Amino acid sequence: MKGMRYLLFNMLFTNFCVLVTFVYLSGILAKKYNNDLKMPSLKVQMVAGLLFGLYGNILMSYSFSINQLVIADFRHLALVIIASYLGWFPTLITGVVIGAGRMVLLGMSTASMIAGTGMMLTAVLCALISRLPGKRLYNMLTMNLAAMTIISLVITLNTTEPLFWVLLIYLVLSIAATLVIYILTEDVLGSIQMFLQMKKHAETDHLTSLNNLRQFEQLLDRRYDEAIQNREKLGVLLVDIDGFKKINDTYGHAAGDVVLQQLSQLLKKHARPMDEVSRNGGEEFTILAPKASLLETAALGEKIRKAVEQHMFELQDGIVLNVTISLGAAVYPDTVMTDNARELLLQADKALYRAKNSGRNRVCMAEAPDENT
Repeated sequence: MKGMRYLLFNMLFTNFCVLVTFVYLSGILAKKYNNDLKMPSLKVQMVAGLLFGLYGNILMSYSFSINQLVIADFRHLALVIIASYLGWFPTLITGVVIGAGRMVLLGMSTASMIAGTGMMLTAVLCALISRLPGKRLYNMLTMNLAAMTIISLVITLNTTEPLFWVLLIYLVLSIAATLVIYILTEDVLGSIQMFLQMKKHAETDHLTSLNNLRQFEQLLDRRYDEAIQNREKLGVLLVDIDGFKKINDTYGHAAGDVVLQQLSQLLKKHARPMDEVSRNGGEEFTILAPKASLLETAALGEKIRKAVEQHMFELQDGIVLNVTISLGAAVYPDTVMTDNARELLLQADKALYRAKNSGRNRVCMAEAPDENT
């Protein structure tokens, strides 16, 4: 019995080390793909459910064999972690993957079916507990106790041997592992949130929350290369507020900031869902319009121009302003025949210059290049 306890402790400790590795690996993946674990998309939840299901199945490779039919490991902690941090839906996916893995990978038998069904039931319980209010650590401990209760029943059904000390050691180590994994996971989660926050500050304009100039330049290069490779069009609109200096001089810079913020909301509202809006600095904005011809890009600019012209800009002191904008439109390959993305921006800037010099509050299109040039 003493040797059995030692082997159980050794294998569960190995399980714990493997699980900790999985937690840090998940954190690295979350950083790489910029996943906010507080507001995960449905796709992220599905992928996470499958990934933690895979983790659970891998943990079975490091399990302790109580007898020929029964094994002990920490695969239930994969359910506890994902339920605590990503909610009920990915937990159910993880439970199905682990339960099916128990029945298929280790051979179909009555014992496997009982163990697999028990793991799916554990997933349901963890999913329900994850929806309860309360501190995360308390919920994790509750999930762990619920899981260990089901696991003890499964072990009891699959063996006739007295296993009181085995189950007690299993429970104590499982609680200890839950506490340590909670601390480590909170540290990983905090690191991810800090990384995403720093990345957001580096890529967005602090006043309008739009893409900043640095991010726009990266997006322009990326979308331009995609347009060339896929033989698609790429439109760009350069937007400038008419008489913005006069607004600042008359009403103050605080009023100018309000105008910039409201204009940014109008640009995002009237741009297409796939368009990317940026503030390049001062009163200048840009809109990248993938798969838009020159006429479509100009039409988009005209739609935005009218929306801005009709909008009443409300300042903090109750003052209402009418503001207009001028826009320059250019499109690859309609106005640019080179593989230089900056040439597209230069064309839009020239068109904007013409819009300013020809009366403002209008959209001007870049001219098609001479094919002989």
